[in-house]
Amino acid sequence: MKYYFWKPVVVVVVIAALVAGMPASWTQSSVPAAILFVSNRDGDTEIFVMASDGSQQTQLTRNSAQDQDAVWSPDGSQIAFSSNRDGNFEIYVMKGDGSAQTRLTDNPAMDYSPRWSPDGSRIAFVSTRDGNNELYGMNADGTGVTRLTRTPAATEGEPRWSPDGTWLAFISAVGRTSDIWLVKPDGSDARNLTNSKEIDAGPEWSPDGTRIAFHSERDHFIDVWVLRIDDGGEKRITNDGEMDTYPLWSPDGTKLAFTTTRDGARQEIYVASTDGTYQKRITKNELEDFQVAWWPDGSKLVFVRLMGGGSQIFSVNADGSGEARLTNNKANDTQPLPSPALLSPSSKDKGSR
Repeated sequence: MKYYFWKPVVVVVVIAALVAGMPASWTQSSVPAAILFVSNRDGDTEIFVMASDGSQQTQLTRNSAQDQDAVWSPDGSQIAFSSNRDGNFEIYVMKGDGSAQTRLTDNPAMDYSPRWSPDGSRIAFVSTRDGNNELYGMNADGTGVTRLTRTPAATEGEPRWSPDGTWLAFISAVGRTSDIWLVKPDGSDARNLTNSKEIDAGPEWSPDGTRIAFHSERDHFIDVWVLRIDDGGEKRITNDGEMDTYPLWSPDGTKLAFTTTRDGARQEIYVASTDGTYQKRITKNELEDFQVAWWPDGSKLVFVRLMGGGSQIFSVNADGSGEARLTNNKANDTQPLPSPALLSPSSKDKGSR
C-alpha cells in the first residue's frame, strides 16, 4: 500500500541538460489551455496539457531531464515548474503554450514546489540552498529573492498563499512531527498554528481566507481538520479510524474533496461538507485514486488512478456521476491541474486523442 502524503525528503539528482526545444509548428492557438499534467510516457518526466475531455494532449517540455511541479499562473497565461535540466532542480516559467521557457533560479542547491501569489507578481518556493528545506519568495521574473524561513533544525514545505496574498501557510517538520505555520511574504511574523505532537500537513486555504483545511495524525489516525485563522479554533471533519488526506476546498468554499482508505486498503475520493456532517463517496473501484483537483467552477474533479502498473488521469462530476478517463497509455500521468481560465467544459475541446 502506498501512502501519498507529504514527507520531508531531499532527493539529489544529476542528469543531462536540455537537449531539444519546442517544435516550431506549435502555436499559442493550437495548444489547449485546460488541464496541466506530468507524464513519463517518453521515458522521462515532462509537462503536458490537454483539453477538458482528454483530447489534444500536447507536450510542453521536451528534454532528457525531469520537469515537474507545474502550476498555472492566476490568469492561466503562464506556467511555473521545477526542472533539473541544468544539473539540479531549479524554478522555471513558460507561457501556457510551452514557449519562452525561462530559468528563474540559479544555484547549486534544489529549488522546487513553486506557487504563484494570487496577483501573479510573486512566486514562493522551497530551496535547500542554505542546507535544509526553507521557504523563499521572488518576483515572477526571478528578481527580488527573499528568504522567508530560518529554522535550521526543521524542514519546511508545501507553501500556500492566502487568497489575498498577505500570508503564506506552510508546514514545518522536525523529526516525526510537523505543524502548520504562517509567515508574511516578506518573511516576518512567522507563527505556529497547530503545535501538534504528531503530523499536521497538507494546508489549503478556504476561498475567503478565513480557514485552513489540513490533515492530521493526532489521535493515531489521519483525519481532515479545519482551522479558523482568527481564533485558532479547530474542527475535526472526519473521524473514521482510517487515513483521510489532502483536503481541497471547492471554489465556492462549501465542500472539501479528499482521499481516504475508509472503504478498504485502497484510496478513494470523497467530498464532504465543511462541517463534516455530509460525506459522499465519489469514486468506487478496487484501484488507488489520489491527487484530486477541482474544476474552477466546482462542477467536476480531476484525479489520478493507479492502474495496470501505471497511473492515468480521470475526471468525474462533483456528485460522483459521469466518470471519464482522460489519458490512456502505459506510462505514469500525474499531477493534473485545471487552468483557472477553464470555467466549464467546452464543446470546442473535442478532437482526436
